[in-house]
Amino acid sequence: MNPRNLILNTLPLILAANLASASIPLAPRMGAGGKMDMFGCMLSNDFYIANFAAYQTDPQQPKNAKVMLAPLCQEIPKTGETQITVDMLDRDVRQKPVTLKVFNSDKQLVAETPTKVAKQGYISTTVNFPKPGHYDLVAYVNDQDLKIAPEKSALHIPLTVAIVVPGPSASMGNVMMVILGVGALAFGLGVLVPRWMKPQATA
Repeated sequence: MNPRNLILNTLPLILAANLASASIPLAPRMGAGGKMDMFGCMLSNDFYIANFAAYQTDPQQPKNAKVMLAPLCQEIPKTGETQITVDMLDRDVRQKPVTLKVFNSDKQLVAETPTKVAKQGYISTTVNFPKPGHYDLVAYVNDQDLKIAPEKSALHIPLTVAIVVPGPSASMGNVMMVILGVGALAFGLGVLVPRWMKPQATA
């Protein structure tokens, strides 16, 4: 098969593959903003940076089973008891009192930890999420060095609990890649095919 026929025969397959990949929903993401990467679930504001993790047990799993729980980020799949851990990555914070509070969407307090100095850098507690919805986990640091009220410097970690978030269709970036790829291919064919189809001059 000559090059002209090869390209003309494979063009429909290339276009079909691009369209199919653009319409397949992307998998849910597990980290901050829906993405789990090598850094875990990192969140920050102008004052602090922290790594967050949530753990939920499977009610179908036997209690004596030794299973490694997968860390969750801001999208928590079920209501009920959830172990949460906030690792304050700023070393100086490990010498300062920290309090965690969880609020529901109505700003009602759901859980609170005693104020303590996290010498190892992390604070862990169990939260019983009563119903599906949006929650706000807030880390308050009593930081005398900042001379700012803890309410203003607090690190907010928004959480969604038992809310089904459908995976988005292909992102705009992927769509643009498809469009540019198809456009480049069409341009190339528009230049090359006429040259191949042009009769060769005989000597």
